[in-house]
Amino acid sequence: MSTPDDFDPAHVLDGWRAPAPAPLDLDVGRLLAAGRATLDEVKKARLQARGYAMQDVEDIELPQVPPPPPLNDIPQVQLPARPAQGDARLLAGWQPNSWTALVRRVRGASAEVVQATRGPVVENHAPQWLCALWSPQRLDAPLLGRWPELAALVAAETAFGALHQLQAQLPPDALLWPAELAVDWALIAEIVLHQDARLRPTQSQALRELAEAERGATFARLNDGYAWHNRVARRRA
Repeated sequence: MSTPDDFDPAHVLDGWRAPAPAPLDLDVGRLLAAGRATLDEVKKARLQARGYAMQDVEDIELPQVPPPPPLNDIPQVQLPARPAQGDARLLAGWQPNSWTALVRRVRGASAEVVQATRGPVVENHAPQWLCALWSPQRLDAPLLGRWPELAALVAAETAFGALHQLQAQLPPDALLWPAELAVDWALIAEIVLHQDARLRPTQSQALRELAEAERGATFARLNDGYAWHNRVARRRA
């Protein structure tokens, strides 16, 4: 298939065939110097030098782009729901045969300088959580006993992380209920202080401070929470 002599593939734009560049027969500099060329004529001359006549450029039709549809007409994409954060063995409410867990933060994140063989080293520590676990309650003993089954000081970023670590101490199928109940935190702190010989000095200090604060709160509750009336100590309203 033959092509015309004036066809130049370099000037094919989206299927439109532009004519070959017309020779520039307009001396732009001379006309500008003599004041005989206008700005439009200069622009036209430049377009002619590039191979596009002004009328050819104006005749090019751009494709029509329809406006975007209204927001209500845009189909909604249903993203998959994010998996729930948590452990199926941790319960939101009490269930029969479930263990009861209480957690209290003893100390926030901290750093301390320790002596190592190569010299002083800074150690960063996660928050410390005092945890106590009670075995499943029986029908003949529905209330928690004073003494927990397990007690430990656990380092974790969250209370959930602390309980998750303690689940390894329970039977594989044991359910755990994180409760918010009144317990003897001073006693629990003393249990860990007496049994855990690997406590760091800062951990021991934090547990002692907690136990002392709890004993002070208990003494204040004796004075302010009860009144003697008709030969019995009655709880104040």
